[in-house]
Amino acid sequence: MSRRAMILLILAIVGIHGILLWLVVATGSNEKQIAETLRQIKEENDLRSEMENEVRSIEQTDPETDVRKPETGASAAGPETGAAQGTSAQPKPATAQTSTSTQPKTGGTTEKDPLADLPAVKEKPVPSVPSATYVRRPGKTVVPKLDFAGAARDDISGLKGISLSTAGILVDMDTNKVLWAKNPSKPVPIASLTKIMTIMLSYEIAMDDASPYTLQSLIPVTPEAINTEASKVYFKKGEMFTIYELLVAASVRSANDAAHLLAEHLGGGKADRFIEDMNRRAKEVGMTHTTYFNAHGLPGKSKALDNRSSVEDVARLCLVFRNYSELMKLAGKRTAPFRDTSSPDYILLRNHNNLLPGAKTAATGVNGIKTGFTNRAGFCVAASCQRGGRNLLAVVTGFPSAADRDNFVRVLLDWGYVKIGVAKPKASSTSTKSTSTKSTSTKSSSTTSKTNSTKKGR
Repeated sequence: MSRRAMILLILAIVGIHGILLWLVVATGSNEKQIAETLRQIKEENDLRSEMENEVRSIEQTDPETDVRKPETGASAAGPETGAAQGTSAQPKPATAQTSTSTQPKTGGTTEKDPLADLPAVKEKPVPSVPSATYVRRPGKTVVPKLDFAGAARDDISGLKGISLSTAGILVDMDTNKVLWAKNPSKPVPIASLTKIMTIMLSYEIAMDDASPYTLQSLIPVTPEAINTEASKVYFKKGEMFTIYELLVAASVRSANDAAHLLAEHLGGGKADRFIEDMNRRAKEVGMTHTTYFNAHGLPGKSKALDNRSSVEDVARLCLVFRNYSELMKLAGKRTAPFRDTSSPDYILLRNHNNLLPGAKTAATGVNGIKTGFTNRAGFCVAASCQRGGRNLLAVVTGFPSAADRDNFVRVLLDWGYVKIGVAKPKASSTSTKSTSTKSTSTKSSSTTSKTNSTKKGR
């Protein structure tokens, strides 16, 4: 310890005991307490005298340096070495263990942080608190107007599998021109196509400057989310995830528990409030045949309580959704990690959209957006695609199997690109011939597929 530091310590000790004495007297302590305090002060005065003698001894022997001599190695470059000689103290190398707080300076000497050598303590993440006061501002959305002039309707010669669907639409996303439609305005169950709205609305809330949330806001899991039916990422009690992680889970795995947790938290602790916002947002987008009862798309207790929309409405929503490049990246992911790889609960999320690149039934150019399935909705998909710089969107619902759905969409996209003057890719041509045969599967096999499917949504 340097001379100046010792003097300051002495003064601090004297000051502290002076305060103690004042407190004892001010609080009306008895004589015994006062005597004890005076005894402690006397001991400190004796200690001060000893320290003053030590300082004088140091001044006589080596007045220009600290009592501790510089050590060799890394410690020789510490902040204390050479400070009393008028040279600038060498800074401590910046490491994860170095304190970032500003240390008080004493007489030109920087005292060493006593915590500097302790292991760095990782800051605990702070969960986000649901806001009961935040109200989302109406979205400034230009309602996509679809042009049905010249659109093919219902059955098209050469396109097998149309009869297996309940509704469908093919849209040129660059012009909003409808190329083909079947029951485009009919409200039908949409299963996990619901999550297109859930994901988009959650993202918009997180990006809203007036919102208390960000993509990195941590959300603790809730009992309701844990008990949500599959498809899911199987939350554990005490876990927390960022909004972005939940968006990944809802988009890639179509996780119902992640979708519900987003709705519950961003709805101020009540999913119902978020669902009301979903329905308001639907109206802003021009979705006039849409009603949401939940944020994930699982079937309701009755058919009347299933989330419903028309393929025309879903197409409008997708036209807005595609303006968010970050969400389109998630929609196009085949796989994504969830939880730390060292965790026993680590999951490699896999996308149900087998039209994406890398899937065994991939369709050239498909880059999103969402699949869906429940027994009442059948197999659904909203498939965005880019070929030759042109963008098409196919939305279909009600197929009896995923294979029937995917085979039809592959053929439909090929047909649509030919219609707008984009050549059919060779890879897609070969697969089209084989898949056309598959799409002619009998209704009995389709019925068997449907019977074997679980009621769980995805």
